[in-house]
Amino acid sequence: MLDSARPLRRLRRPPSPSARRAGLDGVRGVGGIGVVRPDWRARFADRPPNSRARSLRVRQWIDELSSRPRPDLRQLWARQRNRDYRALLWQHRGKLTVFLAVALFASADSSFDWGVTDRTPGPNQAQRVAFAHEQLIQPTVPSVKRYLTAIANGERIREQAVVAAAARATLERAKAEAAAATAGEVQPWMSATTPLPPGSILPGIAGMVLPTRGTFTSGFGSRWGTFHNGIDIAGPIGTPIYAVASGTVIDAGPAQGFGLWVRIRHDDGTITVYGHMYDFFVSVGERVPAGLQIARMGNRGDSSGPHLHFEVIARGQHIDPQAWLAANGLGF
Repeated sequence: MLDSARPLRRLRRPPSPSARRAGLDGVRGVGGIGVVRPDWRARFADRPPNSRARSLRVRQWIDELSSRPRPDLRQLWARQRNRDYRALLWQHRGKLTVFLAVALFASADSSFDWGVTDRTPGPNQAQRVAFAHEQLIQPTVPSVKRYLTAIANGERIREQAVVAAAARATLERAKAEAAAATAGEVQPWMSATTPLPPGSILPGIAGMVLPTRGTFTSGFGSRWGTFHNGIDIAGPIGTPIYAVASGTVIDAGPAQGFGLWVRIRHDDGTITVYGHMYDFFVSVGERVPAGLQIARMGNRGDSSGPHLHFEVIARGQHIDPQAWLAANGLGF
């Protein structure tokens, strides 16, 4: 409800553009002539002295601004570019030293946690994490599969080289024996009194020899929850290994668990097995006399140390090699 005691204020209409232009032209300075009106003295004459003094200072300040020449920006830029900043720094060296010292002490008391984050990195995204001390965690152990594969490849290449070298040695012996037989000489396996090739040993009365010389370490029978089908004779790597009796080589090369092995079938049908060898010098199908060095002791295959694993198979069954050797007058 309107209050009848208060007079209503009359709303003014906004001036038209032409009136607005006429009013602006009447003001000095808007049209580019000046800033101060010519009747400013009459307008401010009735004001207090303080106001007049303040207006006078404003007038003087405006006169100074209007009379000041406008600076050339190119000259200012040239002067700023050619300024000697080293002299400026040297002039304010004291202030700069105090500022740097305060900044240094302030930074020593602050915590640098900007390098630590709990953000989970995305796929294929690396994240740097700051550590105050050396890490005490064990990194993931790198896979050794490629190393084992490289070792297996190297072993395979070496086994092939051993087999090839044994084949060459067999061929050379065959040529020498053929030449001797053609000349009418008696071959080593024809008589026990005939000297054997270098590196061999003379068989005993029964025509047999020990497979090697060394320390007896394991016998025939149960061992570590399994059955041990032979005997173990330990010795240094490279110890000579001999054919216990005359026979024919039926296997010579790599074998599962044995590394390298040689198997010989003797004249009575008995088979002897020689395993874990470093290398061998005979080939499949070769006829070997008792006492001929057929290999050297090694540590290949499933072995805990250099030794010879020796087995005897009679009538298709494994028998105790120690008892078989003792029956032929041999023992360790």
